[in-house]
Amino acid sequence: MGSQQKSIEEARTFIRLAFVACTGLAFYYAHLFLGLFQNVFLFRTLAIVFMLFALPLPIIAFNNKKLFPEVKGNGKVMLNWATMLLFAHHFLMTFIFVMILQGEGRVF
Repeated sequence: MGSQQKSIEEARTFIRLAFVACTGLAFYYAHLFLGLFQNVFLFRTLAIVFMLFALPLPIIAFNNKKLFPEVKGNGKVMLNWATMLLFAHHFLMTFIFVMILQGEGRVF
C-alpha cells in the first residue's frame, strides 16, 4: 500500500470514528432528557462503546501530522482541541451513566 493510499485510509478511519462519536452525543442527551432506554445494561454498554469510539480520535489527531494536509496552524490546533473535548465529554458522560445513574429514565 502506497503512502498516499495509507493516508487516505487513515483519514477515512478518523472520519468514521468521529461520525460514530458524534452520534454518541445524540445518544447521551437523548437518554438524559428523554429517557429512551429502559434497559440498564443496554444504555451502560452503549455509553462505554461510544467512549471507546472517541478514545482514538485525539491520539490520531495529535500523532498524525499528515492526517489532513490542507489543515494547518490554528485549524490543526482546533481539530486537536475538538477531539480532546469530545473524548473528555464522552468520558465524563460514561462515568455518570455507569457509576451514578441507576437506570431511571429522565434525569431532568
